[in-house]
Amino acid sequence: MLIRYIGLAIASMAGGAVIAGGYFAFISLIGVFPKLIEKVKGNRHYMLVESCLTYGAVIANAIYIFNIEIPVTLVGLAILTLFGGIFVGCLIGALAEVLNVFPIISRRFYVRRGFPYVIMAVGIGKVIGSFIGLLAYGL
Repeated sequence: MLIRYIGLAIASMAGGAVIAGGYFAFISLIGVFPKLIEKVKGNRHYMLVESCLTYGAVIANAIYIFNIEIPVTLVGLAILTLFGGIFVGCLIGALAEVLNVFPIISRRFYVRRGFPYVIMAVGIGKVIGSFIGLLAYGL
């Protein structure tokens, strides 16, 4: 019976490693972090950013796998949620840029002037939707 549990643990770790590797490959393929580093002019810190990303993923996976409870206050939860939202927003923006979504939308809807307002409206709508979801489902 112990051999089965060990085999299951090894298979689970291998599957998790493959999924995490695919996720990081996807992120690096669409160029989220190189674009962000280019925007803040931090090219000399590229290896530091990649290392922080990798360590953060490893620590988050360990917390999730071993069900480690970290007590955070409401302010801490707000900060974590803010950083998570920033990450998802950057990921979506980079994906949209790679797929040339914004030029296609501007041509389809005949929006030339005021397109920054459209993008801002999308962002504000996402924030309002997140708050409604937070209020509907609680913390």
